[in-house]
Amino acid sequence: MQPRAVDLFAGAGGLTLGLTMAGWDVIAAIEIDKSAANTHKLNFPDTQILHDIRDVDFQMFRGIDLIAGGPPCQPFSVAGKQLASADPRDMVPQFIRAVREAEPKAFIMENVPGLLTVRNALYTRQAVTQLEDLGYRVDLKKLNASEYGVPQGRERVFFIGVRRNRRFTFPHPSHGPAGLLPIVTARQALINVPDCEPNRAIVTYAKNPVLRPSPWAGMLVNGQGRPINLDQPSQTIPATAGGNRTHIVDIEGILFEYHRYLMGGGTPRIGRVEGVRRLNLRESARLQSFPDRFEFIGTVSKQYAQVGNAVPPLLARAVGNAVFQALYEPGELTEDIEQSSIFELMVSS
Repeated sequence: MQPRAVDLFAGAGGLTLGLTMAGWDVIAAIEIDKSAANTHKLNFPDTQILHDIRDVDFQMFRGIDLIAGGPPCQPFSVAGKQLASADPRDMVPQFIRAVREAEPKAFIMENVPGLLTVRNALYTRQAVTQLEDLGYRVDLKKLNASEYGVPQGRERVFFIGVRRNRRFTFPHPSHGPAGLLPIVTARQALINVPDCEPNRAIVTYAKNPVLRPSPWAGMLVNGQGRPINLDQPSQTIPATAGGNRTHIVDIEGILFEYHRYLMGGGTPRIGRVEGVRRLNLRESARLQSFPDRFEFIGTVSKQYAQVGNAVPPLLARAVGNAVFQALYEPGELTEDIEQSSIFELMVSS
């Protein structure tokens, strides 16, 4: 019998897919957004869908093997106001309630690196303490998706809880300098993408470009989408993509040369940038490591949001495998092992 899991804040199902690939049976998913819930149901027809986590009595899942999920990240994102508990979108307390009521063997909570900033340190410490008080050994670490085969430099923090008679070890990178395999580049990921409706958001030169030493940073064009270095993993795919916040495919290096021109003192251009385009939906999904068979439904903007909000499935698989091994492969530990303070990982910005 497969170990069972419940996916909270499930979105389209990136985490569900990764856990499924790691051997988990995701029996239920909770997602309040109707379009995302419909996408999840389409791809995982045997998984029960519940909609508002605040209405769920998690005692129905008492003794489940795994509770997993990524509470909304806006309260902690460095791109936002970082209001934490003062933000009405803060759902970390609901995640903790789910663990308290369901008493799972383990949990996985995923979120943005902003939870590790000094500004959010007290909030994070309190959340971890509450989870530890429920009888779990809690480990946290910031992982980069590109080190686990995802063609995207997406950083996320994972909080892993296992019962105190178990020991969890984060998965060792499989790709990049620390792994056995080379990183997967955006160029490799975008080969032979299935036909898809093109992204019709045009690319125009910024009137007042913001220059950075790297041609892949700064703001050379209008909107927040940046050109992708095709020979590296892409930048993080945002949930706000679809329009001019969508990253740019520049096969001919037009914006690369434009950056060199500006750095040499050239005058900013105006008008449309010919020869470049913005990522379409299937390309964005590839860069998140979704398989081509995975279908998204809803309006175009909703579909882009589902892709951008997802946990990359290959990253989820790596973490799901590590939790599986902690629960079912080693024997139970004979004593509780003291762990060093996880807050040594706090960063200064």
